[in-house]
Amino acid sequence: MKPSNSLDHFTDIIQSPTDHRDYAMVVLPNGLRCALVHDAQSEQSTAALAVAAGHFHDPINRQGLAHFLEHMLFLGTDGYPEPTAYHDFIHQHGGHHNAWTGTEFSSYYFTCDAQAFSSALDRFSRFFYQPKFNREWVAKEIQSIEAEFKLKQKDELRRLYQVHKTTANPAHPFHKFSVGNLATLTDAGDTTSLECELKAFFERWYRANRMTLVLAGPQSLTELESLATDYFQPVPGGGEEITAQTEPLYLPEQLGIQLNVRPLKDARRLILAFALPGIDDDYPHKSTSFIAHLLGYEGPGSLFAELHRRHLINSLSAGGGISGSNFKDFNINMQLTDEGLEATDVIIEQVFATLRLIEQQGLEEWRYNERQTVIANAFRFQEPARTSDLAPQLAINMHHYRPHDLIFGDYRMTGLNHSRIRQLLAAMTPDNMRATLIHKQVEVSAHEPIYGTDYQLSPLTEAQLQRWSAPCKPWGALPPENPYLQPLEAPLELREPIASTPQQHQVARGLTLWHLQDPDFRAPKAHIYCQFILPEATRSARHYACARLWCELMIDRLNEDCYDAEIAGLHFNIYPQHYGITLHVSGYSVGIAELTERILARFQMPQFAETRWHDMHQKLKANWQSALSNKPLNLLFARLNVLLQPHMYALSDLAAALAEVDYEQFKTWQAQLFAQTEIKMLAHGDLDLERLAPVLDGAQHYFKLSEGLQAQVPPTHTMASIKTSGKLAERGKLTTRHSDHAALLVIQGQSMDVTEQATLLLLNQLIQPHLFNELRTHQQLGYVVGSTFMPIEQRPHLLLYVQSSDYSAPTLVDRLTEFVTLFTEQLEQLGNADLDKIRGFLVQKLREPDTNLRLRSQRLWTCVSQYNVAFDRLDQIAQLLESKPTSFFLEKMRQQLSAKQSHGFITATPKEL
Repeated sequence: MKPSNSLDHFTDIIQSPTDHRDYAMVVLPNGLRCALVHDAQSEQSTAALAVAAGHFHDPINRQGLAHFLEHMLFLGTDGYPEPTAYHDFIHQHGGHHNAWTGTEFSSYYFTCDAQAFSSALDRFSRFFYQPKFNREWVAKEIQSIEAEFKLKQKDELRRLYQVHKTTANPAHPFHKFSVGNLATLTDAGDTTSLECELKAFFERWYRANRMTLVLAGPQSLTELESLATDYFQPVPGGGEEITAQTEPLYLPEQLGIQLNVRPLKDARRLILAFALPGIDDDYPHKSTSFIAHLLGYEGPGSLFAELHRRHLINSLSAGGGISGSNFKDFNINMQLTDEGLEATDVIIEQVFATLRLIEQQGLEEWRYNERQTVIANAFRFQEPARTSDLAPQLAINMHHYRPHDLIFGDYRMTGLNHSRIRQLLAAMTPDNMRATLIHKQVEVSAHEPIYGTDYQLSPLTEAQLQRWSAPCKPWGALPPENPYLQPLEAPLELREPIASTPQQHQVARGLTLWHLQDPDFRAPKAHIYCQFILPEATRSARHYACARLWCELMIDRLNEDCYDAEIAGLHFNIYPQHYGITLHVSGYSVGIAELTERILARFQMPQFAETRWHDMHQKLKANWQSALSNKPLNLLFARLNVLLQPHMYALSDLAAALAEVDYEQFKTWQAQLFAQTEIKMLAHGDLDLERLAPVLDGAQHYFKLSEGLQAQVPPTHTMASIKTSGKLAERGKLTTRHSDHAALLVIQGQSMDVTEQATLLLLNQLIQPHLFNELRTHQQLGYVVGSTFMPIEQRPHLLLYVQSSDYSAPTLVDRLTEFVTLFTEQLEQLGNADLDKIRGFLVQKLREPDTNLRLRSQRLWTCVSQYNVAFDRLDQIAQLLESKPTSFFLEKMRQQLSAKQSHGFITATPKEL
């Protein structure tokens, strides 16, 4: 249904043939631009609002104010003054919400049950015209900002980003500290003036003409338009026009430089950044993306392949980098080997040689046409995104694209813009470059005070400038024509009988196939999963470490040969799990079987060069050894898996085991890896058995298949029980290199029964908002507080967690224990109020149709992996939730919360230095 004629409308929005939604755009009288999305298949509704105000707009004496404002908008409005009113309402109606603050934009969004959308919008819209900015909560929430800052104080990306800011033009707003903390947002801890400054910032920048709004859901376009008008017309208009920045991002002395940065973790990285003008107006041509494609090509004979072959780099990516209204950093990001670290001048010389080659030979129509074909195929056969993911993206797109390109703007490639590309290439010179070298041993002479990073900025030498400006023969060549790019055909006709779940085929002894030609997602796409059951691969930490190294080496070896396939839309991944190794191939169905067969052939005794083996061995070992610097909660979740699952190993144990393996020992282990295997396979999508023949034939030809190996992999019921293992008490206390403390309370289901799963699913939904409100909002224990439901090999677990920079792990354990005790006492009162509603949302969620082929494939593969070959586990849980009374689940929850023998804590404490 088209919207009414009450407002100015635009409906000529280009969309993919696979997109079932209806779109319209309207402008409210106050100047607020709105996109309306009718999605008849959705049972939830989503709102997203993007405002042209970010940390670039912070006052110089209140850096981080935009980010702090984002936090404060959630904590009460005149209409709904309670600080938890919005959070509680969204959660009670099966939804979630979030927000972020960027450089020039901020974004707010939520999803909830469609029937509650109007009431949710009443709460959400008031953020933007009647925020409370309660003085008490200003003083409290500033502690959350400080906790968030401390949480990521050792994050390497944050540290590098702040050095980047420090070494940019002080007159450009990028120079400001974006996150904010107590030091930048208060006067020595005094928040008296902050309330007024928040109001002033809000009133200046949060105006309707600087905002874009997306409303999406099953409501008609006319209904969505009415909701937009009813709830967002009160947002005041008349704000300042959105204008581009005028100051240059860098001063002349900040270009033609080398920036040394000393990281906390082992790293060998070289980033070449070229300072370019803003590129927003070039989106129809995507000139920088085209250059990035030519420069970042990884096929045979490429710049990457030649540097890689000479043992100088492990990876190369091109085209990333910060961008804004008047600037774009074009980055070439390379991970170096030890040899490469000593040869950065040679590497940079070859980058410039390749840039000159692009200018001389790369600006050809056929090359651009290939990129057009890749992007056009991606758009034509686009997999529908969840409405909750689509809406925030469209809200930002409205600030950058013309109305008809609201969706298509990300894909539009109108033609080769020769003049623009030559202008960009002309700016990619040594004197317009910033070369950043990241390594623990670099020379440093300055200290960035916010994150404590040591660095050094120095001009490039005359010798370097001359060398890199002079002609040089390139080692690499530009991409040849891509043999994988071919016209895509319509999907195969469905074969009778039409199935809705995968059908099992015992193809051969030791080879089982589950196959589904998908009846709903009718596009030429498919997924093939191959699970190799290899008991020897994961029998010990040493075996598992070798299996992981083998996967990394195999991916490294295949990347070059399969890069053209990757560009054309065929992707692969190889990874170890506790039963062996899995291969996943996905993408367009034309060619997917042939690519899978080629990869299976390569699995047979690949010869890995000793130099590559040493590189990957060193990289993997270093990653594992540095894991103790990761965020404590990440370490706790990883440790939980290690403690409760068979054949899972701590990263420190894997690093120690790998350190004991040399090249010859690895080759001996590899010779036995596929001596015997059993294969379980899922083929899903636009595939019939005839098209699968190369894969099935290859599996039987290349491998010695055996039956019964599955029995050598521990079945699911052998997963450790908290009640009997005692492992949590013995090994549940971690000492980390991170400054925060953390505690994770594990409540384990009594069995794998669906009743246990349903009970803990319900309990998670019921407990979540109360936990957050008490420990995060009121007690301010830390920035990260929450709960999650986690099935481990089908056995359900409820996890409650806190990470804190101010409170010790024992204190966090005490507070979580006190919370659970109090919650149990109040369970009947809280449950009677909310449980029926939560049950309804959960049933809806469990029965929600898959939104695209990828998500369905993931769900089906999880079922195969967990022996649920009836593919009905979720429906069983939904049926149970519908059939039992509230009193049944309240009693089950009380039993779970009271069964202390099935509770356990894992904690993380900083290492004393």
